[in-house]
Amino acid sequence: MSLLFINNTGLASVSSVNRVLPPPVHKVPAPDIIALSEINPAHSICLTFDDGPDPLYTPKILDVLADHQAKATFFVLGKAAEQFPHLVEQILQAGHSIGNHTYSHRHPWGMSSEQAKQEVVQTNLVINTIAGITPRWFRPPFGRLRTAMRVQAHSEQMTTVLWSRSIIDWGFCGTKVGIARRLDQIKSGDIVLMHDGRPGHNHPDITYQCLPGFLRSLADKCLVARNLDEVIYRAD
Repeated sequence: MSLLFINNTGLASVSSVNRVLPPPVHKVPAPDIIALSEINPAHSICLTFDDGPDPLYTPKILDVLADHQAKATFFVLGKAAEQFPHLVEQILQAGHSIGNHTYSHRHPWGMSSEQAKQEVVQTNLVINTIAGITPRWFRPPFGRLRTAMRVQAHSEQMTTVLWSRSIIDWGFCGTKVGIARRLDQIKSGDIVLMHDGRPGHNHPDITYQCLPGFLRSLADKCLVARNLDEVIYRAD
């Protein structure tokens, strides 16, 4: 499915639009563009949780993060946030970041460009109604970079964030042994994909079980788990 954008010179292709969009973020940035001067990116990782909030697993994960003084970013679904607004508030009150993960988690390429745009718009409206903020961060479902979504996110001053490492806490690969092994492979600068929601598809129960041991190990590796607000600078 191709998209065409009209400007005063005529028709512009998707590729030309993509060239003017900032590239997605995959890693913790270099020291000269770090958000807070006291933060050393050489010792920072960013844990990100997708598909929540979930009434069972999001509170459990928040408790584990608090126990280990770790910060994270939660890419929430608008539909789930509407159902559990108190969890969005809890996430923010605990010092974590919130990101937009679209309203329904439909595949970006399985809808019209207008529907794709509205997935982004509607989620921001939900988050703003609950918390009075507009997220700084956007992540498309499945990491699929649909141009209509990226353009809308950019127009709402959101940065598209993907990941450098996934713990694959879903499907048949989402075993406790596999998730623990992939957590152990995380290195400085990694933005890590994890899940706290959609337990019918993901395995947030196993992620929750593996988190305490992983977080305890960070000190020995001189690593600190931070949220995206702390490590990515953006001049507003």
